Amino acid sequence: MQVRDLFYNCAYTIQYETIGEDVNYAFVENGDELQIYFQASNSFLDWIFNFLFPKKMYGLFKVHRGFLRCYLQVRNIILDKVYNNNYKNIIVIGYSHGSAICQLAHQDLVYHFPSMNIQSYAFESPRCLKVPKKLRFYWNTMTRIVDGTDLITHLPPKLFGFDDLGKQLNILGDTKLVDKKIPKCIKYHYPQVVLDGLEKLG
Repeated sequence: MQVRDLFYNCAYTIQYETIGEDVNYAFVENGDELQIYFQASNSFLDWIFNFLFPKKMYGLFKVHRGFLRCYLQVRNIILDKVYNNNYKNIIVIGYSHGSAICQLAHQDLVYHFPSMNIQSYAFESPRCLKVPKKLRFYWNTMTRIVDGTDLITHLPPKLFGFDDLGKQLNILGDTKLVDKKIPKCIKYHYPQVVLDGLEKLG
């Protein structure tokens, strides 16, 4: 399945399950492959968590407090799902708010299932982690798909101690904000803009 199709599913077609404080996730099984989806912000509560950005220690990492709180509500469901099945491939997909949760799930899965083929795609992701350089290998098989003209991909600022992890794919060839006026810069976050950028990549 192409990256564009994964994003289209994530943004438009997946029927999500909800747990806890409006954490939305979905599993799609295809033989020995499991796809795990995390939905973009779709409620006022999601936006509250988006702005709980003071970092909290989680193991050896510092993590955006709001996104960590969301991930921990679905973590056991994900790990149990993988432990109790014989998957060979796992693909984790998230968009916006969901892409931050995707980054946390990716590391957790790589840690617990090191022999498994795990790929992740974090679309238009905010930053959510501060990771020592020697531990960044956990995200080697994760790709952040970024339109750098999208304000969300620049938040929280690196000045606040957050890292860009994994491989970065710039879908429109830009890495800097084109229009810094709000809400104009938010329009670059819309799913159709992401789809258009993915189409141009082929």
